[in-house]
Parts: sequence; structure tokens; C-alpha cells
Amino acid sequence: MAVRCAVLFFACLSIVVGQSTPVKDPGREARRKLFRERFLDHFSLGVDAPIDWFAETRDKNGCRWDCKVLYLPGGAALPEKPYWLVNGNSPQKFVADARKQGVVHWFTFYALAASAPARYKPGPAQATPANAKVASTMKEYFLLFKTALESCAKEAPWPVLMHIEPDEWCHLLLSGGMDPAKVDVKVGSCGLEELKGLPDNLFGFAAAFKRLRDQIAPQNVLLGCTPSSWDAGSMTGQKMGQTMKAVAGDWDFAVFETGDRTKGFAGVAPPYGAKIDRTGDLDNHLKWIADFHAASGLYVFVWQVSLGNTYFATCNNTNGHYCDNLTQMLLEDYPQNPTIAKYVKAGCVGWMFNGGQTGDTCVYDAKKDGITNPPAIPGNLGHKSEYADDDGGYLRLRAAAYYKKPALIMGKAAAKAQEPAPATASAPKAGGATASPEAIATWDGTLRSAVAEDLKAGRKIRFVLKVLGQSAEIKEIDDKGTLTLRSDAGGFPCAWSDLTLQDRRNLAVARIRESKPTEDLCLAAFFQMACGDDAAGRALLKGVPAADAERVVASFK
Repeated sequence: MAVRCAVLFFACLSIVVGQSTPVKDPGREARRKLFRERFLDHFSLGVDAPIDWFAETRDKNGCRWDCKVLYLPGGAALPEKPYWLVNGNSPQKFVADARKQGVVHWFTFYALAASAPARYKPGPAQATPANAKVASTMKEYFLLFKTALESCAKEAPWPVLMHIEPDEWCHLLLSGGMDPAKVDVKVGSCGLEELKGLPDNLFGFAAAFKRLRDQIAPQNVLLGCTPSSWDAGSMTGQKMGQTMKAVAGDWDFAVFETGDRTKGFAGVAPPYGAKIDRTGDLDNHLKWIADFHAASGLYVFVWQVSLGNTYFATCNNTNGHYCDNLTQMLLEDYPQNPTIAKYVKAGCVGWMFNGGQTGDTCVYDAKKDGITNPPAIPGNLGHKSEYADDDGGYLRLRAAAYYKKPALIMGKAAAKAQEPAPATASAPKAGGATASPEAIATWDGTLRSAVAEDLKAGRKIRFVLKVLGQSAEIKEIDDKGTLTLRSDAGGFPCAWSDLTLQDRRNLAVARIRESKPTEDLCLAAFFQMACGDDAAGRALLKGVPAADAERVVASFK
């Protein structure tokens, strides 16, 4: 799909100058809830296929797919409209069809390289930065994105995953010496009123997508940025994580690849072992994602996973029937196969299956050749298929087995989680009295400051997080109050405001120290009583001076 660079370097990030003051995100909590319920419950599978195929595999095989995957290609400042805006097509139609099948639509918005004047020539690595410098092109480009958002917004609150410009983030970065502030992309100066004030660099590029989304479809469209690793030795997970945190850290998710074509399409015959194009092998792929997730705080989807296999004889390295083994690496012998669990631990929440090249293997009968069982090529196991799917039906059969017991991330606790009460909300009664909003805000601020001091002093704090149903360790807290937590399910960010009152009670109790008994016991006692356990709170207060105990009790009226 993209022209690859053999040698890359990674410069130190510059401090962005001229970014406008952040404004309140009107749909943040709604989107976080959607993400928790849809994608932090279990490891997700998505696939590029016709909507009728989703219905067939659900009814016949029991595949409860999570996502329908589709490119939104095209270009800006061109005489012709993209296919998704002609002949009765629209993102709204696609989302509505997916909604009927109970799946989330995944769109890959890919239009910058194909825009005028470069029109994808000589390749995306050159075309993208050339187009980005043309203000009129960028205005039309962002108008095209606005059209997609407006269409998706008509199906709110049904969620949509909007994956932005695979490869092109790093093609732009390369044009600026890997410094986001030095990338020349016309944003604030492109002439679009909504984008005035944004810097003409990669920071502004990321902010533009978010600003338009927040204005048009804040409740249901989740944005995904795309780090790349054409040279995993220099474009490491940690470095790309640091870059994406600086540029798009307030986005909803990130997307990584395994490659852009089936292994057989690339002329490689099986067996394939644990080979993964982007990082060399499976272990390095997992490490890259784990390092990126830890550095950025963003959960990762793996996208454009090849659909061939070496199981069915129909995959014989001919056009439309190429071999690969990625689906086998992930799903063969599940749940005994630990690969999904390893990805979950690394911070990956799902795999999206779709071909990267015209003629790559599909999961439906794209070749219109029906059931095919040719003589097996060397390295293929030669099993006979009963399906017209061009992969022999491998993915539908393995997905059917997977969905009998999908791999949990946070499990049902996440799906049932209610929106957390804000820190200023009224607490349950303690001993017939209720804490005032002012009292809750005061004690909450004290707890947050105490946790920051704990971390600065090197203390390790584990507490039970309600949404997980298990304990998590606090690794850090930033100036905005975002916690970085680590549990058996992996590392993940958590805003302080998302902690429930019970979470804060658990945290306050967990951090009681002998060195500061009065302060810690008072904090824990307050949150015990605020959660309705008056007896437990008063028991803690027996160990503190009377004046301090009275200060806690006086918080309740």
C-alpha cells in the first residue's frame, strides 16, 4: 500500500507552539462508555465482508462479530466524488446496515495521498506531504471528512470507529524530520472557518479531526490514530507512543498493522512460522504494542490482518486464494492457544481482518468461483472446504468457536458499569447524615494529592477497581488527574473522575500507613462513611485524636 523507507530516524519532539486552548469535549463520557462496553468487555473481531455475509455467518455459524470493516478511500479537490458518496451509498447507509446486524462499523478514512495535485504519484510517501502543503486541497479534504461525520452522526448513538489515514501520519512525520511541529500541513490557514487558530503542523492536523468530530458527531464517532513501524528498530513502540501521546493523546484509540498484503501474495510459500511483516515476528509485535500502549495510554486495534490460511486447500497462492497463517496464529485451538491473552495483556483490544491489496484473499466468495478444493500446494494441510468463501470458510469457523467463549478483557463488569458520579455529587448517607458536595470535593482533593505524593515517594498502591472486579496498581498520575493503572488485564489509563465513590474508598483504605496514621485514617474513614458504612468509618476514627475525628464527622449533615 505504501512505499517503505529503509532507514528512518527519530528526532526529539518539539514543544508545540500556538495550539489553541483546549475546550470541553462534549461527548467524552459518552464515547468512553461506548468504548468500555463495546471494546473493553472482550477481545473484538472485525472483518471486511458484505452485510449479508454477516447475517449468514451469525445465523448459520454463531459468529457474533464486533465490527464491519470498510475503507473510505478517494481524494479531495478532484472532479469525481468518492464511491461512498455516489450511487446511493453513504456512511449513514453503511452504519445503518451494520446496526441491523448488531455490529459496529469501522471506517478507514484514507484520502490524503490520492488528493490533488499529487494524485498518489509517485507514491503516498511523496504525494501525502505534497498535498498537505496546498491550502485549497486541505480545505476540500477536511470538508470531505465533515461530510463523513455528518452522515455518521445521523445514526447516533450507534457507535462508529473512524480510523484516520494509515501510513500517512508517518509519511508526514518523515517530511518534518520526525518532528510534529515541523510538518508542513495547512490546517488553520486552509480557509475552513471551523479550523481557524490551529497550527499548520501535525499537532494541528490531529486537532482538526477532533475539533470537527466534537462539533458534529461527539457522541458516537470514536477517532483512531495510526502509528507506523516500517523500521521497527528506529520507529519503536515507545517512540511512536510518545509521539502519538503528544499529538493525539486525547483521541479514542490507536491502530497498528501486521503488514499490507497476504504472505502468499508477496510470493512467499508456506510454512510461515511466527513471521509478522511489520516487526519480524509475533513476540516483537506484542512487545511493540505493549511499549506503545504504555507510552501513549491508548488501547490498540490490529488492522488489515490477512485472511488467507494454510488449512484449506482452496488457499493455493492463486489470485484471491493466497495463503497466510495470521488467523491460525490467533484463533487455531482457542482457548488453549494463548495468543489472544498475550495481546490483551499488551494493550490490544481486537483484530480487524481485511485485505490490503486488490486480489488478496477474502472471507466471502469475492472470486465468484464457488466451493474450490484444488490439490493442496506444499505447506498447506489440504483440508477440504464446504464453503464458497475464498478462504474456505476458515475465519467463519474459527470465529464461531471463539464466540462460544470470547476472551474477556474487563468482562461483564465493564459492560454493566454505570457512568461514574462526579466528585461533587451527593454521597450515600452515613449514620443518617449525608456529606455535602463541598465536603466530598474537599476530601477528594486531599485523596488525590495524597496519591500524587505517594507516587512521588515511590510507594506502590494497589486497590480494587470496581469496573475490573480485581485489584490494579497505580503506576503514575499526571497533572490532569489521569491515572495509569496496571492489572492482570494489562495497563490502561483511567481518569480520576471515572473513579466511583467505592473506588475512592478502596483506594483510601489501601494507602493507610503507620507513618501518617491521622491523615490516612481520616481519609479512609470519610470515604467509608460516604459509602454508607458508618460503623467501619467510626472504627477507623478510634485511632485518631478527637479533634480530627470530629472534623470527619462534621462533614456529614
